[in-house]
Amino acid sequence: MHITPEKIKEAAEALECTELKSFMFQEPTAGPLTKPRRSSRSTGRSSRRSTRGTRRSSRGSRRSTRRSRRSTRRSRRSTRRSRRSTRRSRRSRRSTRRSRRSTRRSRRSTRRSRRSTRRSRRSTRRSRRSTRRSRRSTRRS
Repeated sequence: MHITPEKIKEAAEALECTELKSFMFQEPTAGPLTKPRRSSRSTGRSSRRSTRGTRRSSRGSRRSTRRSRRSTRRSRRSTRRSRRSTRRSRRSRRSTRRSRRSTRRSRRSTRRSRRSTRRSRRSTRRSRRSTRRSRRSTRRS
């Protein structure tokens, strides 16, 4: 059974007890008006209960802090992973760009070399022709 403030009010009205009324309407920060008489047995039980409660609450707070730490670790890991992946993708992009550039350069160089070989062949042909002509002309004369 749970004691609610409404039930306390009803009991106070029924009994019209001055102590209960004064207890009900006093400020929550103020202490008790009369010192309650307690037996040694009841005090031990209440202290045990209070320590249990504090233990439970401390356990709960520990659990929540552990959970929060875990979540922060996970978020950090995920951010690190995403950063790594972005770095890798950038590197791969760079490498593809470089490879493309190198292939372009190599193609250019091969084209140039082909051109130069063609020119050299042409020039050798021309020179051979000219030498043949000159030989012919010398034979005729």
